[in-house]
Amino acid sequence: MIPVSDLAFHQRLARVMENLHHEGFWPALIAFLRHAVIFDSWVALIFRPEKSPQLLCVGDDDHVEDILFTEYLQSFYALDPYYQFTRSQFSPGLYRLDDVVPEYFKQTEYFQRYFALNVVEDEVQFLFDLPPHGVLSFSLGSRNRFTDEEMGWLCLFTPWLLPMMKLAATLQIATAGIAPNQAVSLEAQLRHYGTPALTDREVQVAVLLLAGHSTKAIAIRLSISPETVKVHRRNLYEKLGVSSQAEIFALFMMRN
Repeated sequence: MIPVSDLAFHQRLARVMENLHHEGFWPALIAFLRHAVIFDSWVALIFRPEKSPQLLCVGDDDHVEDILFTEYLQSFYALDPYYQFTRSQFSPGLYRLDDVVPEYFKQTEYFQRYFALNVVEDEVQFLFDLPPHGVLSFSLGSRNRFTDEEMGWLCLFTPWLLPMMKLAATLQIATAGIAPNQAVSLEAQLRHYGTPALTDREVQVAVLLLAGHSTKAIAIRLSISPETVKVHRRNLYEKLGVSSQAEIFALFMMRN
């Protein structure tokens, strides 16, 4: 005899599958996940290289500040450790914040002015390529650290959740289309800050510094030596008239 609890589980899963072709997929998925995991905010979006993310659906329990989230979609996304993570090769799957944050993430202005206020404590994301649109990110944020049991449930769900989300997102995009990118990327703004203008490599170094990467990590990511990173950092600081990543962030905020 099948336990009653198993029947309830499959009933909830059936509701998710019933909404695969409808706008109600993401809320149905959230209702399903809440039986296994406690979280306070969630969002489904598509990361696009040097373009603002395409929002698919968003929700929260703690009334996340709309202005902050709007700023994230327009600019802050470039400093998101998950966005930075998807800029390099990665395998589709479930990633915890600890898996992707750079060494000095909690010391960045981005963490203090946005992440700590919006996500608060812990975050997990399901990530996978969705060509030709970009990378689909389905995020769960929590005021508390996710427990080992909760992470276990999410890992168990991942193999069949990823293809379901891929199908749902593809159908949603086909129905609604992708909105044109209207925001000016952080990289594009930085290119116009300096006197003279920052080079492409200096822009890359500036973004990685703002995201919390160490000199060594930037060197590895860009396949250059740490000494070369220091030269680029010194040059971009001189061009911008600043002496720290916090001052770069302040310049950036003044233009938003």
